[in-house]
Amino acid sequence: MQLTKLNSGLRVASEHIPHVQTVTIGFWVRCGTFVESHLEMGLSHFLEHMFFKGTESRSARDIVEALDDVGGELNAYTAKEYTCFFAKVMDEHLPLAVDVLSDMLTRPLFAEADLEREKQIILEEISLYEDAPDELIHDKLADAIWPHHPLGRPILGSRESIANITAHTLRQFYAKHYCAENVVVAACGNVNHDQLVRLLETNLTLSSQGVRVTDAADVPPYHERISIIERPIEQLHLCLGFPGLSWRDKDIYTMNIMNNIFGAGMSSRIFQGIREELGLAYSIYSYSASFVSAGYFAVYAGLSARNTGTLMKTVGRELLAMKNTPVSDAEICRARQQVKGALVMGQESTANRMSRMGRGLLLLGRVMDITEISGRIAEVTLEDVQSLARRVFALDQLTVCALGPTAELPNLTAALRGS
Repeated sequence: MQLTKLNSGLRVASEHIPHVQTVTIGFWVRCGTFVESHLEMGLSHFLEHMFFKGTESRSARDIVEALDDVGGELNAYTAKEYTCFFAKVMDEHLPLAVDVLSDMLTRPLFAEADLEREKQIILEEISLYEDAPDELIHDKLADAIWPHHPLGRPILGSRESIANITAHTLRQFYAKHYCAENVVVAACGNVNHDQLVRLLETNLTLSSQGVRVTDAADVPPYHERISIIERPIEQLHLCLGFPGLSWRDKDIYTMNIMNNIFGAGMSSRIFQGIREELGLAYSIYSYSASFVSAGYFAVYAGLSARNTGTLMKTVGRELLAMKNTPVSDAEICRARQQVKGALVMGQESTANRMSRMGRGLLLLGRVMDITEISGRIAEVTLEDVQSLARRVFALDQLTVCALGPTAELPNLTAALRGS
């Protein structure tokens, strides 16, 4: 990897892979849900949409056709801690990709008519999301865990916050967060680093007047609570949450191994025990949600409400087993291979390699070498996993969120404890 920091503060990273004929490039901006006030909910995501609505020199149609005409791809997405705009093109069309992305981010129109039209589109997106309970439940869990912090808020915002967006508030938010210090450009493929730097120096003129994001001390307090949301649907959607780890935590790789053993795959304990052996749920898994300053660990199940008590008792037994008994040599070996395999196979994608560079530099200020990561994974021991399980799976810090037919649910915390 080559890295250059321009005088403006913009960081540019690239990785040259000579045997491919394409380049994937991403513009990573330290702007997401976590920088929004309560009144600004959804602004980062709304802003992402508005960049595609036209610039001083290109219409919305011109933007998408510019890359389509050369067989390229153009897209973007908003996350809790960043927004990413990316393109994949044949290597000869990298100058065009840089030009289009730079034009979008530095010369947006933010036309009033486009803004009002986009409000309706976002409101439809919110409605679509609310009709997907297996996705919505995860936002509800985050809100239950961090009810007074931006990381607990939905990326899309609320109907009220979207309705209140104006061209003025949008431009203010843009000027504050879209400055050179808050942006990383990462590219991977058949790319020449010096050429990329020259292209960005010519095309990407970001303001130096914004507010550089610093969040090292911004650790949201964890809340233990039970959130019950009644919905007239067939299946109950259930999430259990525990305090997790931030990206900076020294045990983050142990968390990857523990999650893999506990619930992140078809060979995991809860998948085998709850789905394959007991048939209590079709969908059952665990995951770790990590951010720069905090994180949480979650277990999700979609099931018939009548099976909730049995499922909770079974999950409770598995949690205790992880805390009280070291995992087996076979389990930890399998988990190491699965985590390492996913890491190495991901390296075969220029998009994944680009994302690893961009996200690492933007959030942590560095990109760890794959060899170093593999070494950290290999060092995780049985004792490390058990110690982390005792740290994370504290039942007095349990947060439960249930969505669906909840009228006849048992006492969820008591069921988890087997009482």
